[in-house]
Amino acid sequence: MTIHPHLTRLDATRLRIHNPYNVDALLFANEQVPVEAAAMSELLDLLDLHQTVERFAAAAPASFDQPPTIKQVAVTPDFHKARGIPVGTVLATQGFVVPQAIGSDINCGMRLHLTSLTADQLEGKLDGLETVFRHLFFEGGRNIPMRRTQREALFRNGLTGLLDATPQRLQEGIWPLFHELDLAHDLDRVERRGSLPATHVYGLDDFMGDPDRLSWDSQIGSIGGGNHFVEIQQVEKVLDGRTAYAWGLKPGMVTVMVHTGSVAIGHLSGGYYHDLVRALYPKTLRYPDNGIFVLPTGEQHQAALARFWDAMYNAANFAFANRLFLALMALTGLRRVCGAVDFNLLYDAPHNFLWPEVIDGEAVVIHRKGACPARGYAAMAETPFAYYGEPVLVPGSMGASSFVLAGQGQAAALSSASHGAGRSLSRGDALQGYEEEFQRFLARFRVVTPVDLRRPEIKLRRDIVEKKLDEIRQEAPYAYKGIGPIIQTLTDAAIARPVAELTPLLTIKG
Repeated sequence: MTIHPHLTRLDATRLRIHNPYNVDALLFANEQVPVEAAAMSELLDLLDLHQTVERFAAAAPASFDQPPTIKQVAVTPDFHKARGIPVGTVLATQGFVVPQAIGSDINCGMRLHLTSLTADQLEGKLDGLETVFRHLFFEGGRNIPMRRTQREALFRNGLTGLLDATPQRLQEGIWPLFHELDLAHDLDRVERRGSLPATHVYGLDDFMGDPDRLSWDSQIGSIGGGNHFVEIQQVEKVLDGRTAYAWGLKPGMVTVMVHTGSVAIGHLSGGYYHDLVRALYPKTLRYPDNGIFVLPTGEQHQAALARFWDAMYNAANFAFANRLFLALMALTGLRRVCGAVDFNLLYDAPHNFLWPEVIDGEAVVIHRKGACPARGYAAMAETPFAYYGEPVLVPGSMGASSFVLAGQGQAAALSSASHGAGRSLSRGDALQGYEEEFQRFLARFRVVTPVDLRRPEIKLRRDIVEKKLDEIRQEAPYAYKGIGPIIQTLTDAAIARPVAELTPLLTIKG
């Protein structure tokens, strides 16, 4: 495979990324993982941040309490072009943060539940599940009424705030199920307990609603578009028996995986702090050519920094709750069709987020865009995963296998792993050709969308059918890299070790 001119292969899994600023940058990819030239160009443009912070510090030295620097960059195997910052990019910075480095889908992440069902028990029931899920997710079945006090507590304190603000007497809609499950116990299986303390709620006052009555909104319990999904899967294969046993994963077990984030709330919060950061940029300087602005962490900008963290935490807290409610909706559907079902949480973690951390005794901020945290034993002390490493949830493309792995805390990768297979075709390119592959995919795969393509009256509306099929085409397997070389790279680079392979039974797409 041809190597990009800015790359030098160091070994079977690592490539050095040469850049004008000599930033320590590694790409993890074995020889079977394609490297997209457009993504490399986008990454090199991103590294112009080095020049941006140098100019900022020269023009406004009081903005920084320490020399601003990019300490390290790690790029995961699912690396691909996005909008300014490639997916799969992990940055460690000192003296500043880069809000745009995580995009607007703040706290996009994965959640995985283990059920008491086996795949054999779903045989002959998928048609019924499809009908029930379409109603729950798209046809008015979502029923999550909330009061302003609940929404405000959620934005300020995440899942802990929501638990504290929801009285047992609230029994409408999904709330009886919320009360039935031991969600407080599950907090130990959510990154940072799904509870990020924010002092204020910014830009969301109208959304929080009337304090004196229950109201429904269009965001909580929504999947979103693109590659987001709720998927019913089975454990196809156990790859690490000791860890799988400890985590409760068994061959044939039905699991529920949720992949989504803060949806429109993230866009509102992200827009708020992007405007805030742009306004801080020195007026004497031309805007950065790459359009990416930074927020200094020096004392002079502590007020702006506090507003940034609050706005980001508002959206991140919402995303944790959104994944929870989507999982509860999936459980509702499984119980309606299959009867009693146990529903244990394995893990919930973001892959679009910022983490303040200490590396080699130095305080840094880790920015992960489309990259799972994959921390090892020591970092997971005092959690249920102290002896195994952090669960890493890596979905394949729609219709392909997903994997559960255990993080190994690889310092060279900034304790970060892929969050999927990574696109090999843009969404536009995926619409061109590939018709034979697409038809084979449709014939073997069951996807639940807002449009029921089984209904005769829908089949007569070719405009509706083709629009929905085009949305599915954009996420079909041929638009993505193969998941096998991705997992092999993570394994061989000692980033994460595979625990179990999951295969899809039914996927719900917005």
